Formats: sequence, C-alpha cells, structure tokens
Amino acid sequence: MSGTAVFEVTVERLVAGGEGLARRGGKALFVAGLLPGERAAVRLVESRKDFDRAALVEVLDPSPDRVRPACALAGRCGGCDWLHVSHDAEIRLKRAIVRETLRRTGRIERDEPPLEAGPPLAYRNRVQLHRHPSGALGYREAGGHRVVEARTCPVAVGPINALLADPPPPESIALDRFTAFGDAAWVACEGRDDDRELTVGVADRTVAFSVGCFFQSNLAALQGLARHAAAAAGSGAAAADLYAGVGLFSAPVAGRFERMVAVESSARSLAFAARNAAPAALEVFPMTVEQWIATGAAGGPFDAVIVDPPRIGLGRGVRAWLASARPRTLVYVSCNPSTFARDAATF
Repeated sequence: MSGTAVFEVTVERLVAGGEGLARRGGKALFVAGLLPGERAAVRLVESRKDFDRAALVEVLDPSPDRVRPACALAGRCGGCDWLHVSHDAEIRLKRAIVRETLRRTGRIERDEPPLEAGPPLAYRNRVQLHRHPSGALGYREAGGHRVVEARTCPVAVGPINALLADPPPPESIALDRFTAFGDAAWVACEGRDDDRELTVGVADRTVAFSVGCFFQSNLAALQGLARHAAAAAGSGAAAADLYAGVGLFSAPVAGRFERMVAVESSARSLAFAARNAAPAALEVFPMTVEQWIATGAAGGPFDAVIVDPPRIGLGRGVRAWLASARPRTLVYVSCNPSTFARDAATF
C-alpha cells in the first residue's frame, strides 16, 4: 500500500544499508537519503506488517553533516547512497551501523570497530552498467528498474568515466547489462573483452583475472583488506578458502600451509586462483561450498578457514559445518553487516 499524503518524520539513526529509521505511530519507518536528527517531509510508498517505507519529499531541518552531492544524479541513480553525507560523517555513521548491527543481531559488543577509510571519490574500479534506449550507458534508478543515463560518475575511476562519456556502440557489446572493470589506464567490458586477461597489483602481488570473474570493486580498500586477511589466517598444516573467486585471499597465504584448499563454483575463476597462488599449490574444488560439504569432500581438519560469501552470507549448512569443524582461525570477509552479524552469532 502506498499513498500521496505527505507527513513529517524525524530520523533516529541509520540502519544497515544506509536508510534512516523513524517512527510513525510506533511503527518503524525507513527513508533513504536522510541523516540522524533530520526532520523531513516524506510520502509513504510501502506498508508491511512490521515496517513501512517512505520516499523523501523535502528535508526540513538538515543535519550539519549534510553536503551538496558531487553528482547531479544523486537520489535518482541507484548507484550511490551516501553522496549527501560528508566523508568524515560517513565514516562515523558506518562505524555506528556496524557496532549497532553486531550488538542487536550478533549479540557482540564492540565499542569501536576498526575502520579503514578509502578515498571519497574516484575509487570504484568495478561497476555494472546498463544500456539506455538512447544508446547511452547508465545505472538502474533508485528503487526502480528504469535506466538513468550517466555521462559521468564521480565515484568511478577515470577509464570508466571515459566509457560513459563515449559509449561503445551496441554492436560492440551485445549485452543490455554488463560489468566494466577499470584501472588507472584501461577499462575492460563484459561481452567485449571476455577473453582478455587483466592484472592488478594487490598487497605486493600481481593478481590475474577476467572481467567476467567476480572481483572486489575498490582496489584502494582491497590493499588493506587483503593484508588483514592474510595476516589473520596465520600458518599451519591445512587451510581452506571458501567462495575463493580468483584467489584474492588464498593466493597470498597458500605457501604458509602444507595443504591449501580452494572452493569456488566458477571454474574460470578457480583456474585463475590456481595461477595466482603459484608457485604454491592449491587443491581446487569447482563446486559450491554446500556441495563440497554434502559430498564429504570437505575433510579436514583445518587450522584456518577463509570465507568471502555473497551478500546473503553463509547458508545454514555452511554455518553448521564451520561450527563442527572448529578451525583455529576463521577469517570472514563480508559486504553485509546484517548477515555477518547473524553468522557471527552462530559461532
């Protein structure tokens, strides 16, 4: 149920995902584009049993942390959620979201979760682009399915912006939606450069992959992330990298373990993982983690297990296996604080 009536709310705090939490008649109401303490006029767009969702109409009392977005498409384009927030405030608010999510969902108290801040703009190396009927490229609109033309993108690296400014003709990329990956001087597009081998530097290593492989989207942040993961994994007799991708996390530590297992459903990504780990050897399993467990291939024991699951987090069976396997160290790389907190509560 939605309506056209406009009403006022005041945001209490931000929740995982960046939406503002307000209350209306005691019921939780979520609104994107607002900051804690802001009073705003909003319009109801969705009503469910446990919560409602509203669209922002006008900010009536802006927060001192609010800034003019660096992009004219902010609020319309679904690619960014934080351009209306100062960078210092974004760091502070994201830390608070992680702390609150760990407390509420995971029952884990962490007063100050460590946080490394990357650059506020021109950091994104990997994007998913959509072809607009005009032939231009862009992103999906916020909360919808239409394509918003984007001739420039302030959060993307330069070569991706060059692609947006001068889109390749449709006949050169026969896809309406495709991944583009760019580094300092080049860009590769899915559907055009699938057979091209790409390489980037990550934590003093050269990592090879292709544009169709899953890869982290922020190379600046990945440098610290890869070092943290490698240091945490330690060394020992055996380790496993689940959802291994192209071996971003297993390749740097493979030589520290007598046996290094990599599990990944994409055979193409797994082939790159084996190459990226050389001269150390990987014992590879081209299957889902669930299949690896169900078929009895998991074996063990493992001194360390690295997991980098999708946004939905670890499945129930994977959590159960980890709880029973009891590795000395579990390194969990997550892009979703809510599912991470849920999984952490299991352990």
